[in-house]
Amino acid sequence: MEKTNGLTNDKLKIIAAAAMLVDHIGAYLLPSVTVLRIIGRIAFPIFAFMIAEGCTHTKNKKKYLFNLFLLAVLCHGAFYTFKPPGYMRIPVTFTLSVILIYILQYSTSCVYGEYAVVKKIMAAAVFFAAVIAVWYLNEMFVIDYGFMGCMTPVLVSGACWQKDMPQKYSKYDTLYRKIGLLALALFFVYSEYGGVQIYSFLAIPLLAKYNGKRENLVPKYFFYMFYPLHLAAIYAVQYFIG
Repeated sequence: MEKTNGLTNDKLKIIAAAAMLVDHIGAYLLPSVTVLRIIGRIAFPIFAFMIAEGCTHTKNKKKYLFNLFLLAVLCHGAFYTFKPPGYMRIPVTFTLSVILIYILQYSTSCVYGEYAVVKKIMAAAVFFAAVIAVWYLNEMFVIDYGFMGCMTPVLVSGACWQKDMPQKYSKYDTLYRKIGLLALALFFVYSEYGGVQIYSFLAIPLLAKYNGKRENLVPKYFFYMFYPLHLAAIYAVQYFIG
């Protein structure tokens, strides 16, 4: 088997899933052990980065969005008893991110395409209207990581806002552009939440090793299933020891 340098998509998401598990153990079972929450901070940046990657490279955009939307609905329905009904978990955050990214992709294709000026203006207006709508939703409900959490994958995807940009820049230039925009988004998230959120920047050295490849190390829907199943297990333990 050919040796793969760097970290693949799958390896990064496995690291993020493990960090998320550690984080939730700290949040629900061992709240006094701060180091668990620190380790967990690297999960969101990696998953947010990979959401942007997924929107760029997926062959079926509708299916990608539907799978994430279905996960968001099922998780909210299953776990709302553990949090106030207005609390929306991270699958909701990323579902909104994907919707915004798709609208951004459409808008930029119109703005930089051979279309009438009116259509270009309308396409840009649609994106900004969608951003305002997501901001308003964050004012109405408590959505995990807030408005800037929703915008983080959108900013990362903005590194390739023109179709020919991957041809203009090397893969390393493009990766560093994405990481730079991710760091900017993380700064705004930290500005809002503070505390251990500063440790989310520890994900950046890991993402700098991303080689843009997939290895299929786990089943296709593993990460969709991991989120609700690991939370269910933690809640079960919390119930029995509580």
